[in-house]
Amino acid sequence: MCKPKDAASPELVPAPGNADSALAGPATNHHHLDTIDQDLLAAIVALREQLQGPRIGDYVLFASGQLERFSHQWPDGMQTSPKGSFYLSGSGRGSFSGGLNPATPTGALKLTPVSLHGEFWFFHHGRPGAGRGVYFQIPCRVFRTAAPYTGFLGAAFQPAPEYIEPRKAYLARQLAARSEV
Repeated sequence: MCKPKDAASPELVPAPGNADSALAGPATNHHHLDTIDQDLLAAIVALREQLQGPRIGDYVLFASGQLERFSHQWPDGMQTSPKGSFYLSGSGRGSFSGGLNPATPTGALKLTPVSLHGEFWFFHHGRPGAGRGVYFQIPCRVFRTAAPYTGFLGAAFQPAPEYIEPRKAYLARQLAARSEV
């Protein structure tokens, strides 16, 4: 697998003087992907951007400050997870493997103008097989909700503080700058 050594830390290298570039903006540092995988990723991301509403792998910020990613879609809600494995299909849709928290009603979600990078994987050259996963980060939408956080997954499911805290701080700065606090 072409997974980074430390999956808990952002893979992208920030531009000099801009630590936030590792957390958001165009994910262009895919140097570990060959040309075929880069072309495949570009096509898949273009299809993903056409999907409306919250998508598997997008983020939600709860009023409690908990930041999670959407991990399963129901007709009227989105289940969330603090971490797990997000696969990106050729249609641009994501799927998830890991622990699930209860659903948040879709009607209680509000799209923000901010994005965060999220890690996904797909099969090298689009051909399934053992050990063929390649990992990358792409921009994901960020939603907010006033719905109560009802997650119950324990400490084993929580992301490392060095992974999640910079993302929360970045969101706070970006939302404050846009008067979205």
